[in-house]
Amino acid sequence: MHNLNDEEKTRLKSGIRAAFAIPFIDDVEDFIWEAIFAYAKNIPLLDPLTSTRSKRLFDVVDHQNKIGWSIKSAQTSKIHLPYEHEVVIQRADIFKKANQLGFDMLNINSPTTELGTALLRHWYIEKVNKDAMHQDVIDKRVCILLKSKNKRDYSYFEEELVEYIDSELKWDWTDNTKTGLQGRRQKDNVLIFRWYPNQKQFFERFTFPDNSYRFNIEPERLLSNDVVELLLAKLEGRL
Repeated sequence: MHNLNDEEKTRLKSGIRAAFAIPFIDDVEDFIWEAIFAYAKNIPLLDPLTSTRSKRLFDVVDHQNKIGWSIKSAQTSKIHLPYEHEVVIQRADIFKKANQLGFDMLNINSPTTELGTALLRHWYIEKVNKDAMHQDVIDKRVCILLKSKNKRDYSYFEEELVEYIDSELKWDWTDNTKTGLQGRRQKDNVLIFRWYPNQKQFFERFTFPDNSYRFNIEPERLLSNDVVELLLAKLEGRL
């Protein structure tokens, strides 16, 4: 697990606090979270108003150090650590792409080991490593911001993007309806992946450990008139 240094922790809290001070922002997610993260790390971020946002895996890239982060946010009623959370990592239509993934055919009745192998190839070969090459990323990471429902309590999680191989996982259907396929680690039976063939959604489960960085803020709102006047004054050079 990677930890923020003291300066990054301060900038992370300040960025979230500043975002909530703007009465037009109601949550820290998607691009807002990416922008705050880039601010915390003090690295540039592509502005969607001046450039096309990439659909590549790594939302924020430190080009100097070749580090890329796939960034997510999650919400829970109250934060308790350790905490497990599943996020959608990809839409994986492995039946349609069977030939591309090295199989003559795949369907719902294919052996679960084949389905699991196809999912790993679809994720790691077709997405993770291709995007890493395109974005010039060597150090591949995942980071997730966990938020309490009242937006006061937070936990920050960052780790290397783990690339599992076939021998490390075992795949089984959740039940005989074959509506969900689970990938568990061989060594400890911990659930890592879940795939739903109907929606083609591929999930990965992450665990926020006890020593994840936790912090809290007290959201404070500025008046809309004050925010607009302040920003326009800055834009017009009056500040």
